Amino acid sequence: MVDATKVSKIKIDTGYAGVKKYPVFSRPDGKTAQCAIILGKNGSGKSTLARALSIETNKTKFLDKEERELGSDFSNVYVFNEEYVVKNFRASPEDSLDPVVMLGGSVEVNDNINELKNNISSINANIELLKNRYLDDVLLGESVNVDIPHLGFTLADYVKALIENVFLIEDELLFYEDESGDWPRIDLYDLIYFTMLEGKFNSAEEYVRCIANGFQRRFIDIRENIVQNASNDYSLSFIENEIYEAFESLRKNWESMGRGVGENARIEVYNEIDDNWRKLSYWIMFLVFKEYNSVFQKISSGIVSGGDKERYKEYKREIVGLEKDLSVWERELEEINRKNSTGPVVNYINRLLDIVFGKEAMRIEPAKNYGYYVKNGQDLVKPGRLSVGEQNVLSLCYFFATLAQGKNFTAYSQSEDLEFSLMENQIVVLDDPVSSFDDSNKYGVTSLLGYLCQSVLDKASKTKLIIMTHDLSFACNMSKMIRVINSNKLSCWELLKNSSDALKESKFEDIDNYADILRNMYEFALKGANVPVVPAPNEVRRVWEAFLMFELGETSIAEMGAMKKLSESFSKDEKIERFIKIFIPQLFINSDSHSKSQVMNGNLYLTPTLDGKPYEDFVKNIVCCMHIIAPRHIAWRMKKYKGEGKSVLKIVGELDNLTKDVLKSPKIVTAMSTLGETQRLHRMRHRGGRAPQRIRRQATKR
Repeated sequence: MVDATKVSKIKIDTGYAGVKKYPVFSRPDGKTAQCAIILGKNGSGKSTLARALSIETNKTKFLDKEERELGSDFSNVYVFNEEYVVKNFRASPEDSLDPVVMLGGSVEVNDNINELKNNISSINANIELLKNRYLDDVLLGESVNVDIPHLGFTLADYVKALIENVFLIEDELLFYEDESGDWPRIDLYDLIYFTMLEGKFNSAEEYVRCIANGFQRRFIDIRENIVQNASNDYSLSFIENEIYEAFESLRKNWESMGRGVGENARIEVYNEIDDNWRKLSYWIMFLVFKEYNSVFQKISSGIVSGGDKERYKEYKREIVGLEKDLSVWERELEEINRKNSTGPVVNYINRLLDIVFGKEAMRIEPAKNYGYYVKNGQDLVKPGRLSVGEQNVLSLCYFFATLAQGKNFTAYSQSEDLEFSLMENQIVVLDDPVSSFDDSNKYGVTSLLGYLCQSVLDKASKTKLIIMTHDLSFACNMSKMIRVINSNKLSCWELLKNSSDALKESKFEDIDNYADILRNMYEFALKGANVPVVPAPNEVRRVWEAFLMFELGETSIAEMGAMKKLSESFSKDEKIERFIKIFIPQLFINSDSHSKSQVMNGNLYLTPTLDGKPYEDFVKNIVCCMHIIAPRHIAWRMKKYKGEGKSVLKIVGELDNLTKDVLKSPKIVTAMSTLGETQRLHRMRHRGGRAPQRIRRQATKR
């Protein structure tokens, strides 16, 4: 686990954007924050950051204040995001929630379990001593690190594998000697044989044991052949070459098996593997005979004595008996833990639900499987049948309860609220916890998080909390509440898109999204496409509707009654009246971001209705209309920008000139220009779709 108390920054190799450092818990005063709120617009990389923290990879590193790496152990990092909700609620077919099991249980039961584990460890230590004694005896006087050529292991590895195989054979024999049925069956020879045929080894140790077993299978034949050929004066290089050729043949056989062969060919390859295995075993042992004769003599006479084989089997019988007792006590402990966990967890989740929904609007209660049923009012409901908002709230409360999973509750027997689980050494990440909520639920969840942050920011707490959101009002409210608790433990950030810096410090109270979008529209209307940011159609609509509410008390000007009233207001100015009569009907046609009518008419990709120059003209018309209705509105909302270099009068003057130009020849903005139509065709093709036949024909003609 990473020491959360030392984490100051997070370094992520994003791949597409290189390595980025996120100073989430850094503060301007040099202190380390305990809670970080990160505001990120759609597309800013907020979800990328959450995913990087939810999956343990070598691409994410934790850093301290001095940027020293603290590793990338995610075992104490807990992430609440959309995937968590889907996994535990929306995609779950179960009638109940899984239980949250805390540890503790009976002192007597724990003592018995610990005693049994200690006894098993002690016996296993005796077995290792027995094996090591034989290894030391066989290799006495020889260099233990000398390599067996071409095979990737040493003489000591080979002898150790031979000894290990002897004891594994004794394990297999115990199965046939045991009458209680408790002894697990081990078919060692079959297991090794099939592993050698496939050439797929799970570890280096298994590989050496399989090679060594080739000698043990043909012990008598190989030993007699070596004795008969002892007078042959084979050179060391000749023996090493024989080992190489035998192993190369094995390797080629394994490769052919990997490519897949027919049944008859497979049998032939199996026979070749068996033959090459025998040759390899012979030449390995011949090398030992020639170069390390004392080792050969000890192996030939039988490595392990009969008395020690019996001693080993007695050890194993004791272990089997102890493990049987251990299993009984562990099942009892699990039962105790489940029962003891039910009350605190149910009370805790229900207390959190009450904060959001009010008293007893939604509850959980114990299920027969020690999980939890969900009650909505008086009715039991499956978690997957709740509304999206209800699922999100319940999943958040359940998430906080699961932080107590595996914790020792006996130390907190007086705390039914499980508040201790928010004070452990851990990092908790909340990715958009108020996503898809209406205002009432958003207020409830904000209150809930404010309540829980009191535990997170407690003096004794080691927990660090990251809250990521795209909701500015939520970010503002959370920052205000946390500052009341402890302003020295908070850091506030904005995620930056297309910037070398991943984060910038922020005062959420100073952020004005309306003014930001309005500024983009203003610059786009004056300069066209030669601007850093082209306002998105959805943003333009939001500003337009907000403006209408501010100035006219209307949410949509696309009403004939509103159009008539507005037109009458400017009846004395012929140019403005004409502009309004031309402009307002366009709002019926160019209703970008309203997807219902687009989908019904076949625009399944929701590609923008306007593109290129028509879109520029449309935004320009909206800006001019806003300026006509409220001549100082845009200028006054933009005056907050430092370094703008323009006075309010300067901005008003530019908008006056723009409006004059537009009023000279008001344009009826059509949904497609020649260029826009071609671009739209390309865009739809790029997205994997097929453009309507009408568009394809028109684009082809042009």
